[in-house]
Amino acid sequence: MKSMQIILVGAMTAATLLGGCANSSNPAASNNTSSLPSTSSSSSSNFIGYGVVEDIETIKVSEDGKNIAGTLIGGTVGGLLGHQVGSGKGQTAATVAGVVGGAVAGHEIEKRSQVASREEYRIRVRLSNGTTHAVTQSSISDIKIGDRVRVDNDRVSRAD
Repeated sequence: MKSMQIILVGAMTAATLLGGCANSSNPAASNNTSSLPSTSSSSSSNFIGYGVVEDIETIKVSEDGKNIAGTLIGGTVGGLLGHQVGSGKGQTAATVAGVVGGAVAGHEIEKRSQVASREEYRIRVRLSNGTTHAVTQSSISDIKIGDRVRVDNDRVSRAD
């Protein structure tokens, strides 16, 4: 019984560590300024300038890889179910297989049940000095193409 608990804790620790290794970075999800060919951009968080909106592009941003709850819950349930099978070394093998299989199944179920993506907006602004600056943000409020806007702190807002 004691070795079973050690194996179960070890398998759950491994699943947790592997879940933490998942690449959750998504360049499209960044709210930082995006460079476009023949544009100028600044990664600083300050006033950029005034300009006119040239284009607004809707971007789908994936939410994959951010949560590991499904992996952990699936591994736990799989381990408990696997422990009910056989006896001795066969029971230990069934428990380990249950943890691994449950973790994989739990991760897939969670991934499919999450909202697959959300929308963000890439707004391209022609600044007063003639350069183009692009910003990706989650909301555009009432901004439309042709509006005079202010670019400040990597956010586009209506000019006062």
